[in-house]
Amino acid sequence: MQRERTGGGRATMVTCRAVDSPPLPLRLAAALDRLRRSAWKVAAYRAARAVMLPLIVALPPLFWILDGTRRASLTTLGRDQGIFQYIAWAIQNGAVDYRDVRDVNGPLTHLVHMAFLAFGGADEHRFRVLDLAVTGVTFAFVGACLPGLIRKAKVPLVERAAWALASWVVLSGQHLMYLYWDLAQRETFFDWFVLTSLGIQLVARRRGAAFAVAGALSVLPWFGKPTFALFTFAQVLTLLVDDGLGITRRRALAWFAAGGASGATAMLGFLVARGDVAAFLRIYLVDVPQMYRFMMPRTPAEILSLEWGGGTSAMAVATSLAVIGLVVDRQMPRRVLAIALFPVLGIVSVLAQGKGFPYHFHPVTVGLHLSWLLIVVWLWERFRFAERGRFPRVLPYAVGAALAVKIAVAMGSSPHITDIWILGKADDAAAREGHDYLVYFRGTDWFPWELRQTAAYLREHTKPTDRVQIYGMDPYVLFLARRMSATPYIYAYDLDADAALDGSWMPAGLHPDMAEAARIHALRDAHEADFRTRLEKEPPAAFVFFDRSPLISYGNSWQDFELHCPETAAWVHEHYRETAAFADDHVWMRNDLAETIATESPETD
Repeated sequence: MQRERTGGGRATMVTCRAVDSPPLPLRLAAALDRLRRSAWKVAAYRAARAVMLPLIVALPPLFWILDGTRRASLTTLGRDQGIFQYIAWAIQNGAVDYRDVRDVNGPLTHLVHMAFLAFGGADEHRFRVLDLAVTGVTFAFVGACLPGLIRKAKVPLVERAAWALASWVVLSGQHLMYLYWDLAQRETFFDWFVLTSLGIQLVARRRGAAFAVAGALSVLPWFGKPTFALFTFAQVLTLLVDDGLGITRRRALAWFAAGGASGATAMLGFLVARGDVAAFLRIYLVDVPQMYRFMMPRTPAEILSLEWGGGTSAMAVATSLAVIGLVVDRQMPRRVLAIALFPVLGIVSVLAQGKGFPYHFHPVTVGLHLSWLLIVVWLWERFRFAERGRFPRVLPYAVGAALAVKIAVAMGSSPHITDIWILGKADDAAAREGHDYLVYFRGTDWFPWELRQTAAYLREHTKPTDRVQIYGMDPYVLFLARRMSATPYIYAYDLDADAALDGSWMPAGLHPDMAEAARIHALRDAHEADFRTRLEKEPPAAFVFFDRSPLISYGNSWQDFELHCPETAAWVHEHYRETAAFADDHVWMRNDLAETIATESPETD
């Protein structure tokens, strides 16, 4: 293109070359690409910022949590786990719960062990893995439900996943402070249902079916320990005051109650299908209040003075009051009230049981640490958008880092970290069944290696259809030997009632009066009469007597049996004789079987 330019009296021709601009579609594509790159950077920044605090909480203790969890999975089972392994196995093999196996615990524990056995839980390592896996999933789930306390915007999935990791780390940190004996206990199983129910209730806005699921899960633990009804009470109270349900309170309560009824119906159905309802009610409503509540009771003062009870309870009360105060002050939403009450109601549950064993504190410690995590999440949502440079914006990071350091430091004293010997002695299944491994778990009245020697002897000298009677507290030997009990009496305290008659160790503690002692004697006498009738009708192939068993009066179990059941002991002495002893475990074979066995000298370990 040419055009004329004039200047200075002269006219010149200038040639201009036009520059072609990109077509409009290409310009739009370039603009969109720049926008996408910018949006991606913004999204990446927001995602990184959203997961920053949960990762600060999770990452510092993560190594010790992973290592401690692995080591915990390699530990053997203790007495209580062994008891329920036998009960679950016996039910699966035709025994009627509470009629053929006499137990004072609710059917939910039996059902959990039956489920574990169905997934290979007969192997101790597999059992531990299953327990830790389900426990870990529930820890993560409730943590994933915590975000969204204040903000109304939808919480990104990546943020929920990050808080799930933080929750697993924090709650596992308290969990791994318990000895192997106190893991996979009834309280840990029941916490699965309570934590999952709490998480669902937190996020169940406008969804009636979700409230029903929460109700069902909340009621199920009643069939393990009735004291867990306290946590259901807290959830119902929360529904009554929650102003953000999305549906009317009446509808939410109706859905929750319907779910609770379905959970109760399911457990009653299991009890009818696999148990004797009349026997269950007789044990729960008659035997427990008349006899079993007097065994090893502790007063509230004793429980709160225990090494594992006092400080933990003080922190639980302080934390519960702090969160309740934030709710009353309308800084936290009312729907967290059930979590705020969790630790302090856990203490009430412990005191109501009147025993104070370490594993009874599982709801207290898990509720305490969940409340701490709740506070961190709340601080994060409350101050994450505060003005830069202001202290409130730093506060969530400081509190989150302090929680992470607390967990990491505490893990240094976890028994699963300090017991470093397990790393070289539990490499495979054969090693975990050997003396060099099991001897480390030996206690004053717990002998896992001798238990396996006794079980092997029973398998060798009895048939699978033979029955075996024990006198002590370790029906796990029956599970290991795969032999059914000859009678429902798998605990010596049903025949030796001294523990119930003695009551508390403290003068001011719980003791039976004369009328109550008479009822205890009557129950014991009825047990022995039924016991002897069953033995005489179908004499078992063998008896196993466990010396130094808990809740018997004398270290020598045969002597204890003779003194408390003299007529039955005379019958046993006439028809049985001792053929083997493995330290404190004595095997008496029926005379016709003993004739074929060379009498063995008692062994010592």
